[in-house]
Amino acid sequence: MRTSSDQTVPIIEWDGQPGFERFSAAGRFAVPDARRFRSQWREVAVDGVQVGEWSTSPISGVERTARTTGRVLLVAVVEGSFRYWTDGRAVDARSGTVHLLSSGDQIRFAVPEPSRILRISVPSAFLPQDVRVATATSIGPVPATRVTAGLTSLVEQVLDPVVGGAASPAARAVRALAVAALEDSVPDTAEHDLRGRILEHIERHIGDLDLGPQSIAGEFGISLRWVHHVFNVDGASVARHIRERRLDVVAAQLQTDRRFPRIGALAERTGFASRDQLTRAFKARYGVTIAEYAALASEGRAPEPQPRTDEGDDAESA
Repeated sequence: MRTSSDQTVPIIEWDGQPGFERFSAAGRFAVPDARRFRSQWREVAVDGVQVGEWSTSPISGVERTARTTGRVLLVAVVEGSFRYWTDGRAVDARSGTVHLLSSGDQIRFAVPEPSRILRISVPSAFLPQDVRVATATSIGPVPATRVTAGLTSLVEQVLDPVVGGAASPAARAVRALAVAALEDSVPDTAEHDLRGRILEHIERHIGDLDLGPQSIAGEFGISLRWVHHVFNVDGASVARHIRERRLDVVAAQLQTDRRFPRIGALAERTGFASRDQLTRAFKARYGVTIAEYAALASEGRAPEPQPRTDEGDDAESA
């Protein structure tokens, strides 16, 4: 196995029998001829979204399920083909097709010919609630649209070893387009009721500093009292729900970013009024500081949210 760090985009390569033996540490795999095995992986984390490209000679097997929070994977077959099994069914993935998978499922696969596959991994915390529910398990093949085609093109630019990387111009649009592609890929989305539409509005504007009951009432043309009446069906106020969703987004990003992000920038991106407001709210929800959470997440031991309490639920703006 060789790892190249001289380029903007890190590349991991596995060659021949020794390479296959190292590759096999990640799961259970088989190849026609280990001496001719060739595989390469490139990956970049962009604002909490992981984009990667896997090129490989023929191989089959199953990868060990990662101990991470829920993630949704868009897989685009650029060259070649592969077959995978999920939910008791086999799916043939040909060049040009797009597939929506859940990291919660253990996917068995077979690559019968040299192939190149793009994988875009999005934390479910970044997605609207109805999309999170719909993608909790693998969907399988989804229509290739202009949105998914645009995302594939953008990811290939980010993974370019010369001009790509997390700081490249193309990287700025990856997260927004990835979320849009996932929303566009969920089939037969049902009509939302008012509460569902409010939840969707919250997800789309989670980073807006002025997001709150007042702005929601204005957006939907209803009274503030009615906002609280419609929303509070499970003991969660609007303000608390917004705060918890913002903290979930912060936690998801801490689990995916390789470098510890600036807390001030995190606060700005997720709609908190200040760095101090974010740090206080985060520790109240997860029981540890942001730095402690990031360290535990890097070891695969990210803490779960603390049980809810009613104290100070609406005392501080979400």
